[in-house]
Amino acid sequence: AVYPTLVEDFVAVGVACLRVDFRIHKFPNDVDEGAHDVRAALAWLGEHGVERVVLVGHSFGGAVVIEVAARSPLVAGVVTLATQTAGAMRVSEVAPRPILLVHGTDDIRLPPRCSEILYELAGEPRELVLIEGATHSLRQAREQVRTLVREFAVGVFDQPA
Repeated sequence: AVYPTLVEDFVAVGVACLRVDFRIHKFPNDVDEGAHDVRAALAWLGEHGVERVVLVGHSFGGAVVIEVAARSPLVAGVVTLATQTAGAMRVSEVAPRPILLVHGTDDIRLPPRCSEILYELAGEPRELVLIEGATHSLRQAREQVRTLVREFAVGVFDQPA
């Protein structure tokens, strides 16, 4: 439920948003297929004059945005929310672009250790935020997550390209 409010936040400061819904909905999903969807969205954005993006992905989407960032110069920064490690091992290739990993300490679907591992593998600049008492959805810390993502993205866009 944080995405619609983030869109409002970004539009208010002149940042365009595009939300991608993966073509394939299954468990476990295929990171390469999800990355294909996001790369198609980036191609569309590039055709419409967008020069830099911040990718945000939750759970499976976290692995997808890491994979896409490792290959796309259009990506200026990455945020993962309660991400999985499967399919995200190219996290070191995101650097020198910044990455923010956010995870709830009470996530039983994907334990916070997933984000800790990726943080250990990531290059600088990197940040790990563990939210006490939050589960996989991060619903318990919705406003905190909203603020973290907004401030991260605005900070990325404030940096020269």
